[in-house]
Amino acid sequence: MATHLRNLFLLCPVIAAAWPGFVAYKERTCSDPLDIWSDGDLIDNSTLLIDRSITDVDSHAGGRYYENMTFPAAKATGDMDTDAGTQFVYWKVEDPDPTCQFIMMKDTPRGWQMLNEMPGAEILRVAQAGCYYTSLNPNDNLITSYCCGRDDCAIAEVEIQSNSPKDTSGEIAPSCTIKRSYSATPTIQDGKQIAITRPQTCEAPPACTHSITQSSMVSTALAHFQSYSWTTEEGVDVHFESGVDFLLASKMTTGISFSIAQSWMDETGTTLTETNITAAQEAGRQEAGSVAFYSFIPQYDCWTGDVSCGNDQDGNEKVLEGISFCQPRLATTGDPAGVFRMVYTSG
Repeated sequence: MATHLRNLFLLCPVIAAAWPGFVAYKERTCSDPLDIWSDGDLIDNSTLLIDRSITDVDSHAGGRYYENMTFPAAKATGDMDTDAGTQFVYWKVEDPDPTCQFIMMKDTPRGWQMLNEMPGAEILRVAQAGCYYTSLNPNDNLITSYCCGRDDCAIAEVEIQSNSPKDTSGEIAPSCTIKRSYSATPTIQDGKQIAITRPQTCEAPPACTHSITQSSMVSTALAHFQSYSWTTEEGVDVHFESGVDFLLASKMTTGISFSIAQSWMDETGTTLTETNITAAQEAGRQEAGSVAFYSFIPQYDCWTGDVSCGNDQDGNEKVLEGISFCQPRLATTGDPAGVFRMVYTSG
């Protein structure tokens, strides 16, 4: 589909209707159209275009943004306290190309530049035509995107947790120290969205609930967006790859990521943190006639600075710039702080 979309753009740059899109409706059969507005402007054909790839980060930040969305004629949910102020909005979607998926996300107030490749919080992901439910609030910012192929779509597979550090330096690593900290006060960042229940079909009107039956882990993270490679004065080759390492205290005891994390722990007076999202914390509401899973978006306290990891073989100091160290935020209960969200899918 990626090639198909690019070709379509070249051939029909002014025909917006040629793009696939999420078309808004008032009810689950997608037969009664719903007018939708973005920043006070009526959206043509009630359609949010899907014309930017989740991997198109440099030019389009991974999706098309629709700000301050309103749905004046949408039915209010209001069935439970947690639904207060939200509205039913259904979306008709045509079949994506084979191997492709369409994705709808909510923007997040803190942004996703640090701990996640997604530009927003996923609320809908579909691989086949249908009429899909979302629960939205007035003035939500929405992001549409698509992915094609296993590697690209893996970014959107929030059901899969990847907590293994990416060190390739073996057990020998230089000792690192904080050379410069940009701020003594941490910033709050949203972490990687985590699926905390399996997808389930809801066949019990008016709604079903999701209870967390197995704990999911939230752990210390080290974020870095530039790869580094050098040979130390001792002749040890060190490699530090771009991305985010989620560090586990039970597994992370050696390597360059641990050395950098240790320098930050010394600086911040913290230790590697592991905390679980448990069954006692939440139960989520799923609309009848849908397939969905329940997710959690943890919040982190993050410090950013430059880290010195000794000298290279030529005697030059090796400084890694803009490395972020992030600890899970904890609620007063000791549980991880964050946001629970239902994610609807095509099954």
